[in-house]
Amino acid sequence: LLNGWGVRPRDWQIGASVQQQVLPRVSVEIGYLKRWLQNFTSTDNLAVTSNDFTPFSITAPVDPRLPDGGGYSVGTLYNVVASGFGRVSNNITRAENFGKQYQSFHGMLLSFSARIRNGLTLQGGVNSGTTTTDSCEIRGALPETNPTNPYCHNAPGWVTGMRTVGAYTVPKIDILLAGTFRSDQGAPLQANYNVPVSVISEALGRPANIAGTTQSINLISPGQVWGDRINEIDLRVAKVLRFGRTRTNVGVDVFNLINSNKTLTYNQTYSPTGTWLTPQSVLSPRFVKVRAQIDF
Repeated sequence: LLNGWGVRPRDWQIGASVQQQVLPRVSVEIGYLKRWLQNFTSTDNLAVTSNDFTPFSITAPVDPRLPDGGGYSVGTLYNVVASGFGRVSNNITRAENFGKQYQSFHGMLLSFSARIRNGLTLQGGVNSGTTTTDSCEIRGALPETNPTNPYCHNAPGWVTGMRTVGAYTVPKIDILLAGTFRSDQGAPLQANYNVPVSVISEALGRPANIAGTTQSINLISPGQVWGDRINEIDLRVAKVLRFGRTRTNVGVDVFNLINSNKTLTYNQTYSPTGTWLTPQSVLSPRFVKVRAQIDF
């Protein structure tokens, strides 16, 4: 792991884009990007083997908030046998010694830029990408790496964002109008259920070996439940004042013009009667800033 040629972690990227003028002072660009990682490491607990882990599954609670109303099976999960519980002798080594692991990203970009006459400028674009990770062979050989996370293959889907910005200076009266718009996909969410030891023991058919009285298990795979899409509009209006060699820019900025209250972070701890997915933070409310800049 520490010596030799080509053993350190690698991060490769390749991309290509084409830009074309489609109208006078108007151009469009389209691009593609691929990124992939290599030479992963894994932690092998030498004090246990894969035979020291018992596979099991649990049944998600029946809950309309869960995908398909809940009641589905979550597995394969692992629990160590009593003789291996608490025994640790970790060795960090190359993941390829135990199987194949990969992570890759594919992304696409479409953007435009327009410098129209009379001082009007517009720019914007759409970008979309998807990341796929897989460590299932590693988890099969080393259950101790993620015993209660069955989602070793993670492909939540494409995430798309949009950006637009425009600016225009009204001639003769020197008034600047500018605005931005952004739209971002929310993150994939989790439902981390603190499963009682008694439930896990029943699923195993033997006493569960767990530190504590519960075990946190995510009930939904990445990409099944997403956070809110975040849309925000910001606006600026400014007036240019000229006094001799002094130029003063006085204006007003309005952030979150539509006063969106979309959720940014959520409570991702699940309980059948609890507050799963209640907001923990939201987009900052609309606020106004008066600004002045003097150039001399």
